[in-house]
Amino acid sequence: MEPERFIQQLEDEVRVHPAVRHPFLKRFSTEPLTLKQIQNFGLQHYQLVKIFVTYMTNLMPKFPDGNGNHYFGPIFNDEFGQWTIFRSHAALYRNFLKSLGLEDEAWGRVRLLPETAWFIETHLEITRGKEFLVGLGAIGPGHEFSIPLMFGDLVEGFRRNTQLPEKEMEYFLMHIEEDVEHAKLFNEAIAHYAPNAEGQEKVRQGTLRSLEARKIFWDGLLRAVFTV
Repeated sequence: MEPERFIQQLEDEVRVHPAVRHPFLKRFSTEPLTLKQIQNFGLQHYQLVKIFVTYMTNLMPKFPDGNGNHYFGPIFNDEFGQWTIFRSHAALYRNFLKSLGLEDEAWGRVRLLPETAWFIETHLEITRGKEFLVGLGAIGPGHEFSIPLMFGDLVEGFRRNTQLPEKEMEYFLMHIEEDVEHAKLFNEAIAHYAPNAEGQEKVRQGTLRSLEARKIFWDGLLRAVFTV
């Protein structure tokens, strides 16, 4: 299959995946939420945020031609705040947590839900593994393409249930736009390194493994945030 057609079909599959259309996202965007519920979400989700660059770092040496910086360099620059640590994505997320009234030490002593730990371990395993294309699928279509599809519901929940200014939601608003561009870089890499059916199947495998882990993560938050 032509790479462009494969990518389009994979993105169509991502759009309707249960992780992207999860009940947690629907409830978060439409139901009344207490500050405690939003804090519980924020602390668990931060655990995913702070480790994302590790997945990319794991993949960098696996590029067959050593050209990883061409594809990942712009993404790393964005993740690290264009060389300003106060604008790194992790720092922006901590600003969000502070705006929810959480103290600095709160995110350092979070008890991870089993589903949160599973998500992280799954992606560490995928990106440390030998199969470069599986990792590329997990972090590309599995993350960078899917995240803008999910974050709109989160932002809607914040807007409905808090008085947070847009600036305090910058992490989420930025990703709705920025990850669209990041996904294009991943798609460029996929088209280059997976021109045939064998490679494309590995990319798809990684994408679906990542999304299944995301679904499990949302399952955990559905229980933790909405179970009284």
